[in-house]
Amino acid sequence: MHLGEIDERKLYLDRAFSSMFTFCTRELGFSEGAAYNRILVARAARPLPALIEAVRSGRVHLAGLRLLAPHLTLENHAYLLAKATGRTKDEIAELVAAIAPRPLPPAMIRKLPERQSLPLVESAAKPVAPPARPIVPMAEASYKLQFSISREFRDEIREAQDLLRHRVPDGDLATIFRAALEVFVAKARKERFAAGCKPRGRAETSVETHSRHVPDPMKRAVHERDGGRCTFVDERGKRCDERGALEIDHVDGFARTHRHDLDALRLLCRAHNQHAAEQMYGRAFMEAARERTRPGTSSPAGTGLPDR
Repeated sequence: MHLGEIDERKLYLDRAFSSMFTFCTRELGFSEGAAYNRILVARAARPLPALIEAVRSGRVHLAGLRLLAPHLTLENHAYLLAKATGRTKDEIAELVAAIAPRPLPPAMIRKLPERQSLPLVESAAKPVAPPARPIVPMAEASYKLQFSISREFRDEIREAQDLLRHRVPDGDLATIFRAALEVFVAKARKERFAAGCKPRGRAETSVETHSRHVPDPMKRAVHERDGGRCTFVDERGKRCDERGALEIDHVDGFARTHRHDLDALRLLCRAHNQHAAEQMYGRAFMEAARERTRPGTSSPAGTGLPDR
């Protein structure tokens, strides 16, 4: 509300700033992205005060409102704010693409100019780079995918186009990549969770063993039952949305039971699996175990990480 008033009355000029943007970045210390989000939302909120209430209540975040703002009117803003409530930036981008679709770009392969990569932001634990978001919604059910490839990768794509000319006469990249991904994903599911494998006889639901390898039928059953998604649920009843880096967790701890019991197995993402292990064995024990299993560190047999 304050920024909207300052912008409307151009009070930043009295503070020796030529624009609202420079006032926000130099006087208030906002980053460029934060300044852009706040200025655009502040301007949109002048005729639509409901945007301020959406921010105040936490219904919609600033980044999402920045995407919505150019498309809000007196007639549609209540409906669109309700649709955007609780959604992530990517989900709001899809909402915007549905109400204001953009033309799809043509498929192409072109050489990019050489450029230096941006430096990683160092943290205390490891270097962190901002997550790449190469998939951009263009319309309700259409997306643009963009990434850089090597010369070898380009040659492989052209070879695939030539080999598949009888099935994909126009060499359409989306069709070829879709076909390749279907094969790759099916193989990865089979390797990780035995998905798609034909069962051999009746599958056991409980096995007592000293082997930490979970039998393939159990892997498949757990993956199907849990829907290929982390099963961690917080105290509010919210389930983790993670579908990547999934691991099979022994609820009672394999190191304690030496048993694979289907009803006591679940899918957890890597982070929540580690969290569960720390709750069961203690943080100090888990940190010491991780230290012993780091590359280049010698550890006596049997002192590695406890298998969850």
